[in-house]
Amino acid sequence: MKTVNAALALVLAALPAIAAAQGSEDAFASGLSGGLQLIGRERALGRAVFLPATEETGPNDPLLLMQAPLLNLIRKAEPSVVVLVTKIPASDTAEGGGKGGEALCSGFFVEAAGLPAQSIIATNSHCVEMRQVGDQIDVGLFSGNDNRPQMVKGRVLAYGDSTAAKDVAFVALEDRSQARPPLKLWEKLDVGEEVVAIGNPRGFLFSVSKGIVSALNRSEVESQFVLSADQTDVAVNPGNSGGPLLNMWGSVVGINAMIASESGGSEGLSFTVPARFVRLGLQQFARTGNLKMGVMQVVLDAAGGALRVKTATAGGPAAKANLLAGDRITAVDGRDLSKMDPADALTELLIHVKFMSPGETVALDLNRGGTIYTARVTLGEPPVPVAAAPKWAPLPRLKKRAPKKSDYEL
Repeated sequence: MKTVNAALALVLAALPAIAAAQGSEDAFASGLSGGLQLIGRERALGRAVFLPATEETGPNDPLLLMQAPLLNLIRKAEPSVVVLVTKIPASDTAEGGGKGGEALCSGFFVEAAGLPAQSIIATNSHCVEMRQVGDQIDVGLFSGNDNRPQMVKGRVLAYGDSTAAKDVAFVALEDRSQARPPLKLWEKLDVGEEVVAIGNPRGFLFSVSKGIVSALNRSEVESQFVLSADQTDVAVNPGNSGGPLLNMWGSVVGINAMIASESGGSEGLSFTVPARFVRLGLQQFARTGNLKMGVMQVVLDAAGGALRVKTATAGGPAAKANLLAGDRITAVDGRDLSKMDPADALTELLIHVKFMSPGETVALDLNRGGTIYTARVTLGEPPVPVAAAPKWAPLPRLKKRAPKKSDYEL
């Protein structure tokens, strides 16, 4: 039988609430000091302080009370997380002699302003991009934490190009009355913050793992260009892709997308698509009905203390808008880039343009030899991507050279 110090456990269980309410380290220290004083006073009075708290003490067990926020988070998120099963055409799979197969991934209902939010499921592009927009997909809905999802039909709404660092896709249920409550997006994240991943790793349905944020804004993972990915030590395996990474308030801070691994399984290096990318994708889909990526056909240079145009392809959108080599880019659609580090300014520009479709126009403020003017670039069609078709997500490790941040083609 396990026993703990009942008085001390109850005091410590209350501390996170105190700290959250008062929002300071002083509040935590004050609560701890008060708890220790309480124990000392009880000892001085000769009262029994060390009363055993056991597994049989029921819902008021201090250990269970300490776990209550996590348990409530999981119960809240459980109806909103789904399993996705996608049929892979025979021509898209190298395994099994090219006979086709199934890709198993995860997803979640997401809150989407301006869209029928109750029916939008967010996931990764690499989970569905082996199919066409409008193709049918099987969606598993969970209830009661029984790991036996109800399978219903959905359709692919839109997806980006995962090989171009746009690993966001949306799915909708055919019967919207079966939709579940959407999860909220939250874009603020700190290194060291506790996070929870929910998904379907290697077919083990509705699995939960917990860890912390290890790093933010990784631009590449094992030579694969990802633009901006957040790193955690949460246990993520093939099949987790598309599932939510949640903060301790139950909001989505990212989509679990890939791992760095020598073994093929979790080694404490998992990476997520930031919630910001999901929001930008929803906004693009609301505007255009797709997640295609428009291009300017320009090479940008972030070296030399400023973000500049290096070359513009003759006859391309940038050249038609009169962008010239040496032009300094100071703003994009009103967002000031001039005060940023050039590498950060480049990242912001790339993110902004990647979530704009062909035919949309981007306004660039340029400094050409001291003269300031605005160029309006109508984005063109991107090259046709070659879709990957992993049987298990996340993406397989791609050993191709990553574009340098100081010299990037857009």
